[in-house]
Amino acid sequence: MNMIGRGVRALLMFMAVASLVACEARYRDVSHNRAHRARIGLDCELTTYTRAHGVTLPSSPHRQTDYVSIWNPGFTGPEMTFLRVLEPGTRMRVVAARACTNCLGRRIDYQVEISPTPVEFEGKPAYLQAEWLAPDQLRCSRPPPA
Repeated sequence: MNMIGRGVRALLMFMAVASLVACEARYRDVSHNRAHRARIGLDCELTTYTRAHGVTLPSSPHRQTDYVSIWNPGFTGPEMTFLRVLEPGTRMRVVAARACTNCLGRRIDYQVEISPTPVEFEGKPAYLQAEWLAPDQLRCSRPPPA
């Protein structure tokens, strides 16, 4: 009975994790939180080669790019619509912050505007994972008040 109980428990845990992985991530805006508000408006420059991935949502009826995800090492799979390597010196401005509400662990992404905007990005929001707002990947500064 104890062995069966462990097997059932393991199966339930696997099913719970699989359902989280297979579902579409949901986000809420957290730009107003003090921890994130300090980063909104930063002008940044990449200091390392970084991968940008076009992503199609599981609920999209066509294989279209719904948003751009920027981070290393990146990923591959049927949800990826393109891969573009951004070179050191690429400029971006942080415009918003979002938190995943149904992801495992704490996941924060910052919406950024790339300048100049790559053609693949046009009309699509681009998100940089929070871990990439580190000095070894980005050099950021606050622009002078207008």
